[in-house]
Amino acid sequence: MAVRALCLVGMSGVGKSHWAAQLASSVGFRHLDCDGAIAAVLHARGAFEPGPGEAAVHALGRWMGMPWSPGYELRQALYLRIEHDVTADAIEAVRSAAGGERFVIDTTGSVVMLHPALRTGLRTTCRVVHLTVPRAMRARLLAEYLARPRPIVWGNHWRPQPGEAASDALRRLYPRLVAWRERRYGALAHARLDAQTLRDAAPTAARERLLEALETRVRP
Repeated sequence: MAVRALCLVGMSGVGKSHWAAQLASSVGFRHLDCDGAIAAVLHARGAFEPGPGEAAVHALGRWMGMPWSPGYELRQALYLRIEHDVTADAIEAVRSAAGGERFVIDTTGSVVMLHPALRTGLRTTCRVVHLTVPRAMRARLLAEYLARPRPIVWGNHWRPQPGEAASDALRRLYPRLVAWRERRYGALAHARLDAQTLRDAAPTAARERLLEALETRVRP
C-alpha cells in the first residue's frame, strides 16, 4: 500500500506547522498537530491560559519558559510525557484510517528525544521528511526564539559554565543543540528538504516538493 502520510521533522521554528497547514488547506491533508494537541492537554489541566489570538506553540513556549527558568526541568519532563502520548495517537490515527485519506503529522522539535520504538513507529507508518536548517538560517531561529520563545526541550544539552550569564550560555549552546538535533532528524528521515529553499519558493512549488517527497523515497 502506498504511503499516505507525511511526517515533518525539524527544529522548532523551521516551518513544519506552516507547511502542514498549507497541505491541509490547499491539498486536503488531515493535519495532526502535535504541539497543538500538547497545548490542548495542558490547557485542559489548567496549566496555562492562551492569550487572545495566541498560537498554541507560543502559549506553550510561554508556559515552558527558558532553560534557566524556575521549574523548567519539571515542565520539560511533563511536556515530553504528553508528547509521547499525542505522537502515539497520531501514528494510530494514520494506521486506523480508511483508505484514501492523506495525513501530515506536524511533530515537535523534540521528536528525536522520544523513545526509539515511537520513532520507529513514525518511520514505518509515514514518509518522514526532515526540513533541514542551513547554517545561514540558524542565527535567525535563535533570534526568533529569544524574541518570542517556542517550547524547546534542552534535556542534558543545557550546561552553562560556572559564572556564565544565561544569555551567553544560550548563544553558545543553542548552535550545539541544533547541530545535534539535525543529525538525529537526518537519521530518522527518509527525505530531506532545505527549509530556506522552501521558504523562498512560491507556495505552489513548495507544496509540490513536499508532495514529491511523499511519493519518492529520496534517501534509503
